[in-house]
Amino acid sequence: MSINNESIENLPGECFRVLRWYHDVNVVEMFDTQRQCFVELQGVGSHWHRHPEIEITLVTSGSGIRVIGDESITIPKSESLVVLGRGLPHYWKFNEKSAGVCVQFSDIRLIGLLPEQSRVEVKKFIDRASSGLEFSLEHCKDAFGTLEQLSSGIEGKNRLESFGLFLQLIGQLARAPATCVRRISKMSFDGSFSDDNYFKMQIAVNWIMSNYQSGIQLVDVLELVKMSKTSFARHFKKFTGLSFSKFVNETRISNACLLLHSTECSISEIALESGFSNLSNFNRLFRQSKGISPSQYRRTP
Repeated sequence: MSINNESIENLPGECFRVLRWYHDVNVVEMFDTQRQCFVELQGVGSHWHRHPEIEITLVTSGSGIRVIGDESITIPKSESLVVLGRGLPHYWKFNEKSAGVCVQFSDIRLIGLLPEQSRVEVKKFIDRASSGLEFSLEHCKDAFGTLEQLSSGIEGKNRLESFGLFLQLIGQLARAPATCVRRISKMSFDGSFSDDNYFKMQIAVNWIMSNYQSGIQLVDVLELVKMSKTSFARHFKKFTGLSFSKFVNETRISNACLLLHSTECSISEIALESGFSNLSNFNRLFRQSKGISPSQYRRTP
């Protein structure tokens, strides 16, 4: 298994790239500036991964679970826009077809192209994004529109026009009111890629995301990654921000949230389908996580 440090080289002199997908987040298209068209590319969006580039992602359709840093939640039903800082781990688990557009950029290259005052503004924005930022559609329609232009209209534009759209997008997001921006992860990640244990943690997280609906145990993961309990606990917390049990429970609760809003199944059926064998334990953990009971959550819009 290869390590998912996703990285797609930019051409010399370029600081950003545009990607989009229409059905499967693992089958994406990247805009090739030399050929002036989108070309197919194998993505790793449905695997827990990270990369050195800053990422701006607009999901336009699809339901499932989203993991960013130490937060695991249900993917919003409506369009959602997030900005992910350098090295911030993330994962999209769609249960059906999905679509979206993504812009990845090198902060170092971008800052090197800007005048001094603009550098300061961009640096502030990038620092805020280190923990991940989620933007409200209601107050950021201009940024959503610019992303859609980059997705559908970039083929008809020259490089200067495309770069202008990219700078416009950064400016729109950087000036968004604080009331329409939510910090995602409680932890910040420094983007360091030197730790060898990242590969083992990636195996563990991807295995959890594939098996959380069954009765998985810590001993299963320890056997998988060939680590001691103490060492695993330390590195797992470092890379995900959560303990093993907390990560598993939050993932299961996110799945339960999705089922509560998308099915007519009973609470007990949903608990079992999400990996909880004990209904009272499910209700207790759900309330701890969401602040309300599963039945109250089901009644929320």
